[in-house]
Amino acid sequence: MEWFEQARAAEQFRDWDAAIALVSAHAECYSTDPYMHDNHLWHMDLLARAERLSELTERALTDVHARRRLNTSLRERGMEAALRNRAEDGD
Repeated sequence: MEWFEQARAAEQFRDWDAAIALVSAHAECYSTDPYMHDNHLWHMDLLARAERLSELTERALTDVHARRRLNTSLRERGMEAALRNRAEDGD
């Protein structure tokens, strides 16, 4: 079984730690390899779905994809106050 098949299986079972570990090892923001970049986006999505908002928040300081996924996640969770605070702080 390939790593991405293992990651998809872990994702389906909501084994976030395993899925995140597998995907992050094959992810790179703004990579010239489109698969690495897609894996980076998948990684950010997994972090949000695993409710690792503190990790997304930390990454959002330097990663536009993490920032976008964090803001979307806050909005989806009805956390408008947190989203508004982020906007007021310059995000």
